[in-house]
Amino acid sequence: MNDIYCAYYTKNSNITSYMVSMIHPSQSDHILEPCGGDGVFIDALLDFYPKLRIDTCDLDITAVNAMKSKYHLNQNVSVRRTDTLTDSFFDEVSNYGYYDKIIGNPPYGGWQEYNRRAELKQKYNGFYVRETYSLFLLRCVSLLKNNGVLSFIIPDTFLFLHNHKQLRKYLLEQTIIKEIAIFPSKFFPGVSFGYSNLCIITVQKTNSISEMIENSFTVIKGLKSDDDLFALSKRTKPEYLKINHLSQLEVYQNQDYAFLLSEDETCRKISKSHVTLANFAKCVTGIYCGDNKRFMAITQSDKKSLAEYTRADKSCIDYTHKTNNPVSKPKKYIPIIKGSSSTGYFRTAVEWLIEWTPSALFHYTNDKKARFQNSQYYFRLGIALPMVKSSKIKATFLHEMVFDQSIVGVFPLDNKYLLYLLAYLNSSTANKFIHTINPTANNSANYLKKIPVYIPDDNELIHINKLVNAIIETRDIDCYQSEIDDFFKSRL
Repeated sequence: MNDIYCAYYTKNSNITSYMVSMIHPSQSDHILEPCGGDGVFIDALLDFYPKLRIDTCDLDITAVNAMKSKYHLNQNVSVRRTDTLTDSFFDEVSNYGYYDKIIGNPPYGGWQEYNRRAELKQKYNGFYVRETYSLFLLRCVSLLKNNGVLSFIIPDTFLFLHNHKQLRKYLLEQTIIKEIAIFPSKFFPGVSFGYSNLCIITVQKTNSISEMIENSFTVIKGLKSDDDLFALSKRTKPEYLKINHLSQLEVYQNQDYAFLLSEDETCRKISKSHVTLANFAKCVTGIYCGDNKRFMAITQSDKKSLAEYTRADKSCIDYTHKTNNPVSKPKKYIPIIKGSSSTGYFRTAVEWLIEWTPSALFHYTNDKKARFQNSQYYFRLGIALPMVKSSKIKATFLHEMVFDQSIVGVFPLDNKYLLYLLAYLNSSTANKFIHTINPTANNSANYLKKIPVYIPDDNELIHINKLVNAIIETRDIDCYQSEIDDFFKSRL
């Protein structure tokens, strides 16, 4: 079921109890469940008040037929087969609001066909359409009456990912955020995201700007099990939970309206910073050849995962090539920076190669899958950061090489800051900023640009440059890293 419609049905009674408690239904409410599934939210609502008026819909005919059979004796439950995102009735009532309460678990995490994506892009112009859960949130807020309340369980990525900037702006302007509870996806049966957590967000529709400005909302983290959600439904909070209270206005004033879900000093520094990495450097993603097994090679490796890659003889590798023009025969490959590194500052991983022949370059620049992107930064001095994030970010020196799409290349606007930024991006301070701005596994250029940067004076710059040069020459990171960490901790 979830493979077709990207639906994960809510089986957890602790989750449903908490969400029903958050919308606090009254007997006169008209309630929508926009993706009914097997009716667990409806059952929980009816347990609360058996005569509640509830509308529900689903796109899956099996789910719709099952719900019609299940509730056929209850005239207060209306079941329709329709697409919530494009339904004409919802189009009409979204202009003025229709429902008192909305509760649900919208579909997420699946692929959409290009024609479907084009339809949604036209309908929801300016909003990110590749993740339907965010469109369900947008759509359903529009269906609320003024002061109506919505509670959804969805991935937490919309709170900070760059693609969801417009959704955050809409929520902050059109609703009062009531509460956000964040917890591991393993609480939810059948779901396990490596890249994000789940969250339950509860909002109240408002037409009042002053209400938004004056509002503060609760962020709950540190849940150990779904039993904690049941405790929250009874308005009791275990002592170990992390409870923060955020100003909605301050979130609105953050860059890209990002929800920095903490009250600590790190978030304050990010939100108040006037100088960021974007002021110091260009942050860009590298090449994708479109077919790694065909165009990528390695010098040597014992890793089984790399067994299908060509082992290139050194006679085929041009180590001195520094342009976007092809290599000359008999050379075929040039080195490329790809993937993560086991250390910061310098790379000790497998040496990757990329074919740089006339036919290969033609493929990179003409094939629909390939991306010869940001090619003006190939073969320049810079810094390489892996796109896939680890607990400790490891930035390495990028010495006039091509870099792969798995790498964010950081290129200082003034090369005098090259070693300084290399030190900073390997510091514990930068690591904390990066993980706060984007807690997911993704480490893309848009997030790196936002981290605060300290502007050094000449003496400070000379001092840090000496430490980095010593690391590169001796290959002894431990000897100098604590001094680098202390420097940035005292200034940022």
